[in-house]
Amino acid sequence: MKPRLSTVALAVLVQAGLALAPAQAQAQQSSESTPAAHASEPSLARQSIEWSQTRLTELDAAIAVFEQDLAKRKGDTRAKAEVALQELKGKRDVYRAEAEAAAAQAKSRSEQELAQAKQSLDDSWTALQGTKDLYLDTVQADVATRRAVLQAEFDARQKAWQEAIDGLSADAARLSAEQRVAIEVRIEALKVRVEEEKARAARLRDASAQAWESAKQSYAEAQQNFAQTYSSIRESIAEAAKK
Repeated sequence: MKPRLSTVALAVLVQAGLALAPAQAQAQQSSESTPAAHASEPSLARQSIEWSQTRLTELDAAIAVFEQDLAKRKGDTRAKAEVALQELKGKRDVYRAEAEAAAAQAKSRSEQELAQAKQSLDDSWTALQGTKDLYLDTVQADVATRRAVLQAEFDARQKAWQEAIDGLSADAARLSAEQRVAIEVRIEALKVRVEEEKARAARLRDASAQAWESAKQSYAEAQQNFAQTYSSIRESIAEAAKK
């Protein structure tokens, strides 16, 4: 069963567990070393590639803020900002094509090839982030603008999380009552974590720029955790559907 990802839902994750206990994570890692386990549980590299496109929704949300900001600029600053924004859009399109190609080929690649593809995507994404920052620096963006960018990214990610959860719930509903019990408990736990992140983001709306920057790292960790948990639940649903 393939993950259900709409265009909006492409904004979530890139690695992996709502907080799998250390023992569970270790067991998963060791099981992936065997062919049978590999067939039922995707490696972290494979998960990363399959979810790499999700980053784009957040970037598109940031670009939308930039376009609004650009409309207010004048003169030399506007000209330089237009160049920076066009460069960002160009690199975004290149990344989109690379991510789509990597995801399409993921199932037929070896672990070494997957790791290389993941690294290439990560490098491209890092370059994209640098170009995004270039726009902000070019216009000497104030705290309000930088906060608006982060808020737009957070909102896009949370919307994608909700769509991903809705997809899990819909697919779990097709299982037998007995099969659904454990899976629905995990989905509910994932919903709770998402609501906690929404509340935390809401508290940041009027926070300082420093607080927003600090939140970026913790939110990135939440994104990683969501990704792993989502993938794990998705695999459980797929396995249950085979029985």
